[in-house]
Amino acid sequence: MLLVLMGFISCKEYGYKFEDGYNKPGEVVAGGLPLDTMMLQIDRSMYSRARIFPGMVEPSEPRVKNAKVILDLNFSSSNSRLLRINVAPEPQFSIGYYAPAGELIKIIVPAGINGLSAQIGGHTDDLTGKEPLQRDARITNAKQLFPGVNYIRNLYGGTVYIRADIAIEQPVELLITGAVVAPDFILGKTNDAEWIAQVKASTVPWLELRSSRVIFLIPRDFLIKNFNSSKPLVNPTALMKEWNAKFELDFNGWMGLSDNSTDIRDRSPQSAWREVLDIQPSVGYGHNGFPVVATMDSEWFNSVVSLEQLQNGANWGTYHEFGHNCQMPSIWSWEVLGETTNNLFNYKVAKRNGANFSIQHGDDWVAPGLAYAAGPTGSKNFDGDAAINDPFKRMIPFLQIFEKYGYDAMTYLYTEARHTSRFATTTQDKKDFVYERFSEYAKVDLLPFFEAWGIQVSTVSTSKISSKYPLLTKKIWTYNPMTKAGGDEAYVPLKITASSEELSGEGAVNGRANAMIDGNNATFWHSQWAGTPLGKMPYTLVLDLGSATPIKGLYFVTRNSANQIPKDVEVYSSNTKTDASWVKVGTKQFQKLAATKIDYIFPAVTTARYYKIVILNNHSNTADAALAELNIIKP
Repeated sequence: MLLVLMGFISCKEYGYKFEDGYNKPGEVVAGGLPLDTMMLQIDRSMYSRARIFPGMVEPSEPRVKNAKVILDLNFSSSNSRLLRINVAPEPQFSIGYYAPAGELIKIIVPAGINGLSAQIGGHTDDLTGKEPLQRDARITNAKQLFPGVNYIRNLYGGTVYIRADIAIEQPVELLITGAVVAPDFILGKTNDAEWIAQVKASTVPWLELRSSRVIFLIPRDFLIKNFNSSKPLVNPTALMKEWNAKFELDFNGWMGLSDNSTDIRDRSPQSAWREVLDIQPSVGYGHNGFPVVATMDSEWFNSVVSLEQLQNGANWGTYHEFGHNCQMPSIWSWEVLGETTNNLFNYKVAKRNGANFSIQHGDDWVAPGLAYAAGPTGSKNFDGDAAINDPFKRMIPFLQIFEKYGYDAMTYLYTEARHTSRFATTTQDKKDFVYERFSEYAKVDLLPFFEAWGIQVSTVSTSKISSKYPLLTKKIWTYNPMTKAGGDEAYVPLKITASSEELSGEGAVNGRANAMIDGNNATFWHSQWAGTPLGKMPYTLVLDLGSATPIKGLYFVTRNSANQIPKDVEVYSSNTKTDASWVKVGTKQFQKLAATKIDYIFPAVTTARYYKIVILNNHSNTADAALAELNIIKP
């Protein structure tokens, strides 16, 4: 009483003269009927709109009274935050009932059960502000449920769902009154022939195809047309078994999720993924989310109900949108991969099914992508180059890793991403994460592969990986994932450049810088001596080891001619080759010995990718310099 009095006084403090408009318990409204508790009272105000979409239930369809619904709500909270993906399935439960437009539904919740809500309508896209509208902007309704009797109405009607905020250990029994039975197909519980008969006899406009992993909300009239087509859906059990396997093996499983994982971060969502067909999606032809929303037309409908399409990989749109749900932009899928890494799931499906996706999507994008990877390294930019600015081309390096090292590379990447201690804060962090994880999985330093694709990784990462794994020895970036050919050519990581070299007059090898790393003491590099400009001291040689590598020194083999033998030489090291990054290792003075191997042992073992050798002069005091060989001395 004291609290009521205080509330009364606080209201009066504002000096308002009018009464509170709140309907007090037991109060009646105009007409003398209790508010929202009269089951026979139908609100027909939106019938004209509901007939357009989502459709009407015939008055003859029996309304149930105190129908029992038993729900297992003991789910684990494998949400998007734990899984670190864009969108995870939510605890939304189908119960097999449909609420007719404008009719009141009564739901009785047992004592002690909290955290439930009812949702009428599966078409949750809000089209507010979208023009022109093909349906009303908002056609679903949701309401929190409390222990006891609850009422909910949707002026447009719709499929009835129960949502749970928290897990409940024991099964929950609800009583439903006023709804009609929806002819849903439930894998493992529904007989194929009986279901087809139920669909034909029903007037419910929408029904679900349900499995434990994925649920589709589809229009009944499309299904009736399908039953009368040349390729009708006669085996929904086989269809939904295949859909279930796709999501169990090619989505959840490929990401490293399982039902019984002891670590909740690796536990598959206990709720099902969902896709609904809508006359007007809020974005594009279809979009990801919970649920995935697709345009209600024959193409999307057939992609759901055609077992033949499903088994032959022609369901690109569905895999594409669910792939968006599974992306990890906060850990490794950086910005330009927004329309790329989602499509990788399509190829996982194809791999398991033995389907050939090039039939549906062609391979005209593969050759230009491979040509880009085969081009010279150094100035490539995977994120910005026009030659690679295509989501399909950007899939190629991922497919090459999967095909060459195994599709479980993706599982390793996803699992490590869920367990990493922090989110990636920059694009560079994400690239480094992919480089490190794929290298760990392959047990080889994949730096040349990433450089071939112009995906720049940091020196911190390259140093970490190069100290653990040997450098890649094959040009896997030439592998064609469509023709399954290539990628076996040997890769020799050692490269060398010279500030001056003789390119004419002495055959195809002699005079060139590459002659110093061909393993042949009879060939040689020579500073430019013909044409203009002539070579001029000092000369700079840069040896690229391919990755940061610990070495204890360099060896040189002088040319079989005493006139061009270097005399004073300086050596520098770097991991980036930028001007400010070079660190002086030391100096070496050569003896005037032709065709002789000369070792220079560093003061300490040095780990770097690049070594710069500066030749200051020669023993003849001329402008010429030559060497037969130059290479590293390992610790």
